[in-house]
Amino acid sequence: MNSTTLPENWRLLLAGYVLNDLTTEETTLVEQWLGQYPEVASELEALTTTWESLPTALTPVTPPPGLRDRIMAAAQAPALELAPELAPELAPEPVIRRRRWPWGRLGLALGWVATAIALAAALQENQRLRLALLQNEAVVASFSQPGNQLYTLGGTEVEPQANARLVVSPTAQTALIVTTDLPPLAADQVYRLWALADSDPVFCGQFNPDAAQDTNQWALPTAACAASPVQMLITAELASDPPIPAGALVMQSQS
Repeated sequence: MNSTTLPENWRLLLAGYVLNDLTTEETTLVEQWLGQYPEVASELEALTTTWESLPTALTPVTPPPGLRDRIMAAAQAPALELAPELAPELAPEPVIRRRRWPWGRLGLALGWVATAIALAAALQENQRLRLALLQNEAVVASFSQPGNQLYTLGGTEVEPQANARLVVSPTAQTALIVTTDLPPLAADQVYRLWALADSDPVFCGQFNPDAAQDTNQWALPTAACAASPVQMLITAELASDPPIPAGALVMQSQS
């Protein structure tokens, strides 16, 4: 492919095309490339296959605690302040004043409360989905970068249902891992990544997912982690322990 005719961000546009996150003009441009360059079509097919292998389920997010009570209090206060009272205009004798509840106004206020809660939840959900979309787009784009090393990891008998996709970038000296069905650990524990070649395991960083399906990225502690070929291992360790593999083997790369 004559890369001089393509912009520098063409791979990112392909990733956005896979995720259906492009403008009309960008979509038209990508489809023109598909008709002109067979290599672009091959790259898009590879990206689509990679995307379909990644976890796409999103973990529901609960609105912040106390949000409903704060909105209810703020909405009801003005309604109660406007509540009229029965007052004797011409009565010669003292009368007992009784508060009359403004049911119509209170019902209107509660309606606004329900609308406000729904809007707040929808805004939070849209922000979460947008963040997840951008994160997934970055993941897909990283899988397509030339020179990056890709690993597929499967669970051992400790976590047989777990699997992961690992991207090691020798250029940026970073590791990015997308885990599926890997449970979060306690606060004092971490998963540690090790590179195993012809010597002892080399410590390549650690992480602790927030959910069973998660994405984590970090800087590699040593260039040896980006050497090739190596086998990648993941163990569960105490966070306070030195970087020496001592815990249970959770996942390992598959040949």
